[in-house]
Amino acid sequence: MKESLKDYILHLDNWISKDICQKSIEELDKDKNWHRHNWTNSKSYETMHTKEEQLYMNVTYKLTYIKELYDLTWNALNKYIVLDKIGGNYFKGWKGFSEIRFNRYNKKQQIIKHVDHIHSCFDGKIKGIPILSIVAVLNDDYKGGEFIMFDDYEIKFKAGDLIIFPSVFLYPHLVKPVKKGTRYSFVSWCY
Repeated sequence: MKESLKDYILHLDNWISKDICQKSIEELDKDKNWHRHNWTNSKSYETMHTKEEQLYMNVTYKLTYIKELYDLTWNALNKYIVLDKIGGNYFKGWKGFSEIRFNRYNKKQQIIKHVDHIHSCFDGKIKGIPILSIVAVLNDDYKGGEFIMFDDYEIKFKAGDLIIFPSVFLYPHLVKPVKKGTRYSFVSWCY
């Protein structure tokens, strides 16, 4: 057992090359399939639509480096398990991870504090419960947009950084409003 909840967070610096990040952003900027973020109410399982200040999201397979992003995500998950962030006798494996979802935060946009115990990601062809959350940031030329866990723990992202952490109630997190520029990231969930 680790000493702190922070010990179960893996931060991989420069995991995604600058070229892949830059090219992906260029292509995402041209993509017209962005839509407002929504979420599922955990009590009613009803889809809730978010306010104007919430981010935009996009799932696309049209990026030049989409295969590389999936491969890097898979390798990061393997690294998480090899480094024994979880495991031992309690963790016997995982089945895969959800589609990569790209997030775009324009000026004043954010995502409110939440946890990633997401049922709606796994109610179609994929069945499971999210075990691990994956967050990667593609750029760092924006102001604001800080990623905060546990109310006061900031994870400082540089372009190409990726983190993995458990998708349970013990890991509440948020992204503060972007003050200048646009923040691009992607998320996925291991099950």
